[in-house]
Amino acid sequence: MANRSNHYEAAFEAYIRSIRVPCVATDEAKRSLFEDGALKSPDFLLYPRMGTNLVVEVKGKKAKDGRGRRPWENWVTTDDLDGLARWQEMFGPGFRSILAFVYAEPLPIFPLPPGDGAFEFRGRAYRFWAVGLDEYVAHLRSRGPAWKAVAMARAAFRRRVRPLREWLPMITETPKRPIPLKERNR
Repeated sequence: MANRSNHYEAAFEAYIRSIRVPCVATDEAKRSLFEDGALKSPDFLLYPRMGTNLVVEVKGKKAKDGRGRRPWENWVTTDDLDGLARWQEMFGPGFRSILAFVYAEPLPIFPLPPGDGAFEFRGRAYRFWAVGLDEYVAHLRSRGPAWKAVAMARAAFRRRVRPLREWLPMITETPKRPIPLKERNR
């Protein structure tokens, strides 16, 4: 079960369910035991109907800094990366690990226009972006060994991150029912 006290993960789960992507939220409180020790669990497993299954680590960040700019903060811990890499290896070729960055901001004074990409949840606007683990690892830099944290340079991150929706190929429209001849001629 996902940590629903973490508003980023709760918003992520609500968004995934709203677009009807089959998912499993894992119990992060318990680590899986393997022959060489405990392994951090991913946050979610997603099963898009028309794409690769995803092992997801959700990282919540503030969308804008004090000046109203988007800093594209994207740091993670090395423990996050190690866990994702090992789960992807264990699940095999039908799975791909991604880092999902959830950016939250207060709702604007005026309602958001439809289609601006934000998902409203519990009084905030959330935007969901993701990058593949392989791309992230290939371009990371250390934020300091004491923190065991790494990040991509902002420019490299902006070039490689994609809206989460692009990672979830699904049939979005309900097939239209053919109109019987009797109804057409009315």
